[in-house]
Amino acid sequence: MFGTSFQSGDLVSTSYEVATTAMLAAGVLTLLGLSWVGERWRVPLALSGVALLAAGFHYLGSSQTWFVTQKMAAGPRFAAWFVVQPLQVASIYFLAQLAGPVPVGVFWRTTAAALLMVLCRFLGDARIFDPTLGVLLSIAFWLYILGELYFGAMSEAVRKSSRPMRLGYFWIRLILTIGWAAVPMLHFVDAVIGAGHAPVIVLLYTLADFVNLLTVSLIVLAVASQERF
Repeated sequence: MFGTSFQSGDLVSTSYEVATTAMLAAGVLTLLGLSWVGERWRVPLALSGVALLAAGFHYLGSSQTWFVTQKMAAGPRFAAWFVVQPLQVASIYFLAQLAGPVPVGVFWRTTAAALLMVLCRFLGDARIFDPTLGVLLSIAFWLYILGELYFGAMSEAVRKSSRPMRLGYFWIRLILTIGWAAVPMLHFVDAVIGAGHAPVIVLLYTLADFVNLLTVSLIVLAVASQERF
């Protein structure tokens, strides 16, 4: 990234630079938000901020790899997903808990499902078992998380909360429904069909990460700020 020149036509390098800058900047902003939001919002906000910083450092390292080799593999992305996606799901749990009582079992189940969702895709990509099976199992864990978000205790708690909380939860849930759907589809094309990490696949993965993580984290910050301002 630093001291490295690339042409505007190198769309992958451009996307990596944008993602790196955006993730790190949003992570710092989110953590700075801890100083102006109410104390009860600090856990979901801190989790969101740490997830953003982890993603930012992932993109910083990936951009260096791409600059040098003009190639990319799935490994670095999985290294980030193992950290980022469970943190993101945990952040949503603690956000919902602010609206009303949500059993702690929901936290353990959804966080474990997020971890297993990534693990199944990783095992398929590593050919430890069939890649198609990895995609199908990851979709099953993703659908379980959506089931908790739509029909579980988190949804019930948020339904009785303030309008900003309901709107924020609605948009977060929608992003995890539509945005997260892109990841198993891209993984299917990447690992099952065998397209590999072609430039267009890298671009789409980066766009999905951008929407799924950065937007959700900023929604958490925006909802948290409603109580203060």
